[in-house]
This record gives sequence, C-alpha cells and structure tokens, in this order.
Amino acid sequence: MTGAEKDYTAVLLEDVNSNMKAFWEVLSGTQADVKELKSDVSEMKEDINGLKIDVSELKEKTGAIEIKLDGLIEEVSFIKEEIKSLRMFLSEKADKEKLERLEMRVIRIEKNLNLSR
Repeated sequence: MTGAEKDYTAVLLEDVNSNMKAFWEVLSGTQADVKELKSDVSEMKEDINGLKIDVSELKEKTGAIEIKLDGLIEEVSFIKEEIKSLRMFLSEKADKEKLERLEMRVIRIEKNLNLSR
C-alpha cells in the first residue's frame, strides 16, 4: 500500500469510527428510551388489568340492578292492576245515581214511619 492509500484508508477509518461513535451515542439514547417505554407499557398493562377488574365488577352490579329493575317493573304492573281494580270497586260503591236512589228510598221509609205513628 502506498502512502496516499494509507492516508486515504486512515481518513476513511477515522470517518467510519466517528460515524460509529455517533451511532452508538444515538443507540444508547434509544436504549434508554426503550427502557422507559418498557416501564410505561408495564404500568399501562397493570392499569388495564385494574380496569378490567373494575369493568367486570360494574357488569355484575349492572346485572343485579337489571334483576331488581325487572322485579320493580313487575311490582309496578301489579300495583297498577290493583289501582284499576280499586277504581272499579269504588266507582261501583260511590255511584251517584245509586246513592240518590238510596236517599229516595230512605226518605220514603221515613215518611212511612212517620205516617204509622
């Protein structure tokens, strides 16, 4: 190898060495970023697992609420039927015309009682 070739090779090796140094610096920074991301992902996984548990508890509570709601709907329907039945019963008992007939009957009976005395 000639002197010029040696110098050229030395310059190339120095350039490659410089580029490798920069590469390793960037790579070490990237490795730190990757470690940080790994830690963040691990925390996120824990949070997600906690949320899964919370969601499953909410599903259970929602199911219990739905069961109670179904029971309440049945009770409300039963109460409505009872109210309807009571209205009919009361309307029969508090019939104004029937009451007037009874009053007239009482008046006639009273008159008859007064006449008999």
